[in-house]
Amino acid sequence: MVGKVGVIVSIILFCIGVGVYSFVQLNMADKGKNVDLLSFVPADCIAVLETDNADFLVNDFPQAAYAMQLDTIQKSGLFPLVFDNLFASSDSTVHRLSNGIDRMMVSFHYPFSVRNVVMYFQTHESGKAFLQKVIQKKEMKFVSKTDSYRGEDIDIYALDNGEFISTYCGKRFCVVSYQKNLIEQVIEAEKDELSLLNDDVFMEGYESKAVNFMTLYGRTAPLPMLIKGHMHCWSSFDIHFSSEVFYLSGSMMIPDSSQTHILADLNRAVPVSGKGVIALAGESEVDSCISKIAALPQHTLFEECVCNLSRDASFIFVADMDEIRDSIVNYQPYLPKFVARHVNLFRSFIFSAQLTKVGDRFSHIFIFTYKN
Repeated sequence: MVGKVGVIVSIILFCIGVGVYSFVQLNMADKGKNVDLLSFVPADCIAVLETDNADFLVNDFPQAAYAMQLDTIQKSGLFPLVFDNLFASSDSTVHRLSNGIDRMMVSFHYPFSVRNVVMYFQTHESGKAFLQKVIQKKEMKFVSKTDSYRGEDIDIYALDNGEFISTYCGKRFCVVSYQKNLIEQVIEAEKDELSLLNDDVFMEGYESKAVNFMTLYGRTAPLPMLIKGHMHCWSSFDIHFSSEVFYLSGSMMIPDSSQTHILADLNRAVPVSGKGVIALAGESEVDSCISKIAALPQHTLFEECVCNLSRDASFIFVADMDEIRDSIVNYQPYLPKFVARHVNLFRSFIFSAQLTKVGDRFSHIFIFTYKN
């Protein structure tokens, strides 16, 4: 009997041991899998792009009808370095990229430059193993120089095109930049808790999305008319594409004390109506304008763009960019800064914008309709 009890106890203890070991291993795997890339992003960055669909940048986007118009945007920043050099070592670039990472972030830093950019990858394996796989070209491997900063390794690689990149890797993450000092700031953000995770205004509007998304967060108001002077604010822009239209939707995050000020400025927007342009503030005015145009027997593309906006919007702006390009200075308060500065890139689009106050946030939708 004692022998039988001993066997039973041994089996129970063995099962408990296996269970505990398995639980610990699962927790360790989950901990590695759930790396939060935001914990690496310095809080003083000016913008962050996040996506789980990096394939889009190298595969789907070039197929859009308007791709040639926005070619300059696609080839700016660190993207060509990564996609044309790091990931261009075989014909299966896109397959290897999508199977090597869970999501990607890109942060942009002062002073604004194509070189002041950092890319962050949440990887399926160790970041260094992932990096070694994607930067080897056929029979040649890059040899890195390693520097140490606050106890962490920064690996510096010389590329075939004469450029140098600095990298910081760990369990299931990899960070890449032209600038070694930016990698040092990433390490500081992680160690000293100085990342975007500690920016309350940013975190108010940040949403951790699940699948097939691309979101830009900018330290800016969606439209210049909403901000006068310095104000701590962030705006989110979910990016959506089709063959003929792309649009950005999101919300503006500001301190609670600024809500009344922003709404007052919005209501004071001066109405504009002319060839290829219209701007209106106030729900009743917006509803009346859209209803009037919708009642017309036939619609131009410009009029269709107006009708597609919400009648409950607090403000709308619709402009044929080719019609207003010579007088762009008059419309700068109603245009995102990048669009106003690079108006020639958008001449082939009708730009539509609507702002709506929903609860304690200002939501926005920007629509770029390509004129065939």
